Amino acid sequence: MSTQKQRAEFGREQLLFRSPMGDAAYFHNESMIIEFAARRGVVSTSNLNGGYRTDLQYAFNHSCGRDLAIQQKRCPGLKGANIQEHYAAIACELGLPPDSTTGMGTAALIENAAIARASHHGVEVMAVATAGIDVNGGRAADPAAYDEFERRSLLLPAGTINVFLFINARLDAGALTRAVMTATEAKTVALDELMAPSMYSEGKATGSGTDSLIVICNDESELVLYNTGKHVLLGEMIGVTVRDAVTEALAKQTGMTPQRQASVEHQAKRYDLTKQAIIRYCQHAHPDASVEQLEPVMELLDRDPHVLAQMASLVHLIDQHRWGILPLEALLEASQQALDHLLSSEGLAPLDLSRERKHRPAPNQPYYKTLLSDMRLCLAHLLYHRAYR
Repeated sequence: MSTQKQRAEFGREQLLFRSPMGDAAYFHNESMIIEFAARRGVVSTSNLNGGYRTDLQYAFNHSCGRDLAIQQKRCPGLKGANIQEHYAAIACELGLPPDSTTGMGTAALIENAAIARASHHGVEVMAVATAGIDVNGGRAADPAAYDEFERRSLLLPAGTINVFLFINARLDAGALTRAVMTATEAKTVALDELMAPSMYSEGKATGSGTDSLIVICNDESELVLYNTGKHVLLGEMIGVTVRDAVTEALAKQTGMTPQRQASVEHQAKRYDLTKQAIIRYCQHAHPDASVEQLEPVMELLDRDPHVLAQMASLVHLIDQHRWGILPLEALLEASQQALDHLLSSEGLAPLDLSRERKHRPAPNQPYYKTLLSDMRLCLAHLLYHRAYR
């Protein structure tokens, strides 16, 4: 490290890890602070010294997860007039020089960070992620929640995926920037494999509205690489480490695991196929049913693999219909077969849906909304049968 480098005081005794290049990561004031050991090439999505830089000394990931406002599901607001001033203020609070620091913010706790590593031919890649998606998961092209041209303060909900990506090789500016693309795709792969829903639309999440990424390479390495796309080994290592780190971080922070997602509600709540919605449908169709009797049975029905397989399949077919891939006729045929199969497997007759028109959406709604009502009715009848047979 250069003797001219400004030294910050932030509790170096709390060492978390070292990057493949020897950069030390410390825990201080609810933050993960990376202290660069030598000259680094950095691409950062931060508003504080973001973009491509080779003159940075520090990077941080600051957690506000223990802030009282966050615990009360409120946004704590900015530490300045804008997001740039906000991160500069955090850097100062951490004892870091704002002009040579870049950083990220999250409501995830630093102790729930996950690390994944890969290496080939002496090149090491390490991804370090903090992640939460249950509150702020969104899909690219979802309706905007904020019009920045109105120049109002933007108070974002908690829920962020932040990633540090370390690459122990020297990359030119283009390759370092392409690594951002590969890492972002890998993050979305992790969410796709968990069937993470958007909180703002009927789609699956591709990230949150506040995700950040900082890619760091060894600008003093003798090995120079020029490609970080999916066709090369370095791109594969980036994809694997980011996917694995994000997957583990989601499990540690919010318990989002394949086991948790093996649920009709978790996979289909973006279409309002929730446990409470199904109980309401059941009580409407069967006024004698009580919530106390239905709720424990609904918990089991929600995680029944046979039921989940049919419902998850129909949800995916509805997705394909909405995307213009599957015609309505094929969707209706497949849905009728699936719903009849579920009912007949428990000795129940197919539903006479014509008697349940009051459950259906208004005539000007897309027809798949009617199919979703049919799916809720089917589950409601299964629920009543299991609770009162």
